[in-house]
Amino acid sequence: MMKEEHRQQVEEWTGMKCGDIVFDSNVDNWSRYTSVFNDRIIGKKQLTFLIEDDCGEIFGYYLNTEIVEKYKERQETDSKTFQFNLQSKNNRLKQPMKFEIKDLKSGSILLSQKRICDLISLGDIHLFKEVEKNQSYCWQNEDYFDYHGIEKALCGTIYPKKFIPKRILVIQMK
Repeated sequence: MMKEEHRQQVEEWTGMKCGDIVFDSNVDNWSRYTSVFNDRIIGKKQLTFLIEDDCGEIFGYYLNTEIVEKYKERQETDSKTFQFNLQSKNNRLKQPMKFEIKDLKSGSILLSQKRICDLISLGDIHLFKEVEKNQSYCWQNEDYFDYHGIEKALCGTIYPKKFIPKRILVIQMK
């Protein structure tokens, strides 16, 4: 999923090297009630979340601060947090783009309780676990991130339209 040029771009944006893969939906459990997603990311910091959808978009979210076990409460973040698009379908964006955070509270991560909800929010990206993954969507809010005035910049669709995640990869930067 991560081409060499994508890896280089993420490393340039974060100022760090790609390290361990913390979660990969192709091999790790991403199912309702039994997902290991939260367990794999809690206690970690400097995480890059990559999403590839069924249309070929590759986009994501970078969180610099440590993820703590808080449910229904947004995680702390800082000015190093950003969202990005590495690959747009039909060459919608001419190059990879980084979208800087504007609102530290609203642009942060929100974990779901493992046994109750299937939703994970990464800034403006809202991911549903395997059984309801076709309900995933992007809420492109210019108050939260700077999208440079580009419509559908993040993932090629805007709520209420949905996207279907094909693969989710979480990489810890070092």
